[in-house]
Amino acid sequence: MPPLAARKPAVTGEHVALTPLERPLELSPPPAAVSPHEAGARVEQLLEALEAARGGRLLIVIKGHPDPDSIGSAIAQRHLARAYDIECTILFFDEISHPENRALVKSLDADLRQFREGMDLSSYDFASFVDTQTPHLPVRLPQVPQTLTFVDHHKIVGGFEARFLDIREDAGATSSIYAEYLEHSPFGLRPGVAEDARLATALMHGIRTDTDNFLLAYPIDYRAAAYLRQFLDTDLLRIISKQSVTARTMEIIQKGLNNKQIRGTFLLAGVGFVREEDRDGIGQAADFLLRHEGVETALVFGIVNGEVVDGSLRTVSHTIDPDTWLKTVFGTDATGRHYGGGRRNKGGFRIPLGLFGRCRDREALWAIGRRTVEDLIFEKIGVDQAAED
Repeated sequence: MPPLAARKPAVTGEHVALTPLERPLELSPPPAAVSPHEAGARVEQLLEALEAARGGRLLIVIKGHPDPDSIGSAIAQRHLARAYDIECTILFFDEISHPENRALVKSLDADLRQFREGMDLSSYDFASFVDTQTPHLPVRLPQVPQTLTFVDHHKIVGGFEARFLDIREDAGATSSIYAEYLEHSPFGLRPGVAEDARLATALMHGIRTDTDNFLLAYPIDYRAAAYLRQFLDTDLLRIISKQSVTARTMEIIQKGLNNKQIRGTFLLAGVGFVREEDRDGIGQAADFLLRHEGVETALVFGIVNGEVVDGSLRTVSHTIDPDTWLKTVFGTDATGRHYGGGRRNKGGFRIPLGLFGRCRDREALWAIGRRTVEDLIFEKIGVDQAAED
């Protein structure tokens, strides 16, 4: 069996340590503004790309499970494209599994569409990708639309082209980059306009979640927040930021506590079988277990929906780069796409079980999956697991 693609799990914080977003919004004074010339040059290039697509049809792609940053970025991309009479569809492929994210989409009236087998995408002229490392679609199409724009804040992978390309590793969220576009473009946000207030709120929520409520923010994130704050619907932000912890998530955290293995400063925990709608509990468990005394890196994994091994990594270690580390451990599929990846302090992996997913002996399937992941991880961190068994 191949080693058991990366996602960004839900952010957690202080109460039982799972709700930092319930804290009041407190921002430090924003750093010196970005050079107007630099920001203006980027926006000019973006608008030139949109002008070239005027009147066309644009597919705005969210890869992986939609989270606040990707949702806010996609809505902002649509806002800018519509100024050029571009017909837009925001398309996602994986379930919106976290209750908070489902509430976000509903509250924003975001008009997202989920891909279904047989959906005809042949009429789209262009594609825009937000908050993802590569522009590859997770489904096969007879004809792939030309990549019009690609905007992201993860580690640069390279190997592809787009009419407009903007990847900034010194941004805590892709939403911050889109806020900069809005601030320096003729199509910025307008006070008192309900649609613009919803967009500002979506972007602010995306920034807060991806920067752990600004604990991991960069200068661009503070500047973006300062710009967005004047247009916010604060009541809506309060509603969508209230993250509840489900009973099933608490069970996953409990399993992580019961099954944890600590080797030095590394904690590894398998949580068994998890339903698709509860998969964000894996990330929340990793957030919680990272607080264990003496632990610098926590990795939690489980088999989701009986189809994939899904794992989340959290770290405060100065020697582990989650993106490189996970890609090295889990490798790539037959097409060369990595099973794992991440960013500065967090990452994840998601690997199909393939034929093995049909195994009816769940105990045996979990034993194989668990041992495979453990062997790969312990080999990576230099632990002789066989000697300890």
